[in-house]
Amino acid sequence: MIVRTFDQGFVDTAGGVLLQSGFLNRMVEPIQNLITDVVALDPVLLQLLIFGVLLGGVYALAALGMTIIFGVMDVINFAHGAYMAVAMYVVWWVSSNAGISPFIAIPLATGVVFLLGMVTHVALIEPIIDREAQSHLLVTFAAALIIESVLQIVFQPDPRSLDISLGRSEVLGAGIPHIQLVALLLAVTAVVAVWLFLYRTRLGRAIRATADSREDAQFVGINVPRINSLTFGLGAGLAGLAGGAVALFRLFDPFVGTEQYLALAFVIVVLGGLGSLYGALAGGFIIGIVHNFSAFYMHGSSYDIVIMMIFIVVLLVKPEGLFGSEVTNE
Repeated sequence: MIVRTFDQGFVDTAGGVLLQSGFLNRMVEPIQNLITDVVALDPVLLQLLIFGVLLGGVYALAALGMTIIFGVMDVINFAHGAYMAVAMYVVWWVSSNAGISPFIAIPLATGVVFLLGMVTHVALIEPIIDREAQSHLLVTFAAALIIESVLQIVFQPDPRSLDISLGRSEVLGAGIPHIQLVALLLAVTAVVAVWLFLYRTRLGRAIRATADSREDAQFVGINVPRINSLTFGLGAGLAGLAGGAVALFRLFDPFVGTEQYLALAFVIVVLGGLGSLYGALAGGFIIGIVHNFSAFYMHGSSYDIVIMMIFIVVLLVKPEGLFGSEVTNE
């Protein structure tokens, strides 16, 4: 019989080492462990898949606002993670000081970050909207630093939490935390709501027309600066929705949005397709599942290697992503 050990890889029960520890073992062991569990139909696989889907919903929600801003304005928003952090603190402060349920505080936080996004656009983005992409990156990066510094000054850098538990359910022996299930439902609902807004409303059609061509949109009477401001606010608001959802089940500080979610949001946007709503959802699920399985089977933070390898392969093989650009289609 073969069993798994942390330091020696696979060892038979008679005491013979099949794979010595070291670099080769660290590379081969995760694959062998996964194959062993698949062959044995280990219940842990279902648990990992469920956790991966739930985590993917959070990632998709974090990436959704970024893909909308890029799809319409061609602006990569480095302040996206900072907007998430603002929403986390709004939900925490309102629920802690006003006695309001966090689930009611989340829409409030979304609205606050929506307004913050519009102010950011009017003050910082619109004056340089026609300049090269590097200017957008630098300005939004500076905005992120300012926002995080203000949060640190006002709330201190100590981690906060809401300490909420809604229990969990079991499906075929696998646990489903209800808090993270709420975040998943928010992600799916947000994708559907944004799609309906973009494709079933007059304002949404104006946004898509602006995404196709700013010059043509302005020629037919669309107020392009106003549309850009609304789009940036919408993207920021979706980041706020993501931040509010994340605050329900994890510790957070002023830097958690940038440190934990910004890079992954970039990967998801590229994987799903720049400007694609469905791509953000699908990319979030893919990265969430890969993250969960890799974190379980690989040592330390080696799962980051797998995620970034996927990112590089997609850029090389299918740079337009899995779903292309839906915001600018139709």
